[in-house]
Amino acid sequence: MTNVLSEGEQTCVALAAFLTELATASTHSTLVFDDPITSLDHKWRKKVAERLVKEAAVRQIIVFTHDLVFLNDLRTLSDQASSPVSTVSLDRGVGGAGVVSEGLPWKGKSVLDRVDSLEKDARTAQLLYDAQDEAGYRDAVHKIYGALRSTWERAVEDVAFSHVIMRHRDYVDTKNLRKVSALTGVDCDALSARYKKCCDEIEAHDPSRGRDAEPPPPADIFADIEAVRDWVDDLKNRQKLL
Repeated sequence: MTNVLSEGEQTCVALAAFLTELATASTHSTLVFDDPITSLDHKWRKKVAERLVKEAAVRQIIVFTHDLVFLNDLRTLSDQASSPVSTVSLDRGVGGAGVVSEGLPWKGKSVLDRVDSLEKDARTAQLLYDAQDEAGYRDAVHKIYGALRSTWERAVEDVAFSHVIMRHRDYVDTKNLRKVSALTGVDCDALSARYKKCCDEIEAHDPSRGRDAEPPPPADIFADIEAVRDWVDDLKNRQKLL
């Protein structure tokens, strides 16, 4: 069989055989999967996610994965099946590998989870500001506004487009299309203005040597971060009325 099947196909067959055998077992012990979708294309990743969520109805399923698309499939399908999900992140820190934190890594965080994280970063930056650490504060501000810019981009995908279209997803969720109509010109102008400020504060381009503007004070940073939450909350409230 190894002379005929690809690596991904062998993975599918092995998973199918294992889960078939499991169906005859009398126990409901926990199952642990370590990147079960290695070498699989998007179609089979989705199939594996569906099967694991189905199995989660009768036993605890623990999945380790680096694939955020697969993780998104697991979370979406679990929500649809009303199956509880808990997510934790494993990272490498100063003390070594295996640092555990609640929730998803930055790339997988929701908009409001990112806002919470940015507020923590802003409080840390304020300590540098109060200590008159100009270089440290400037670096922290650049990092915050870079992350804030990406948060506005995620708000377009997750909130303004209401997950109708998501990058790397293989379908368009038309049932939420009506919610897109809640977006107004005022919303677009507000987002564009905030997004431009983020671009002005980061070092995506080499700044002019003659323009050595001071970074905004902490109060402005907190206000810019809170603006994301206000924009999202207001738009979601109007979407609920549609």
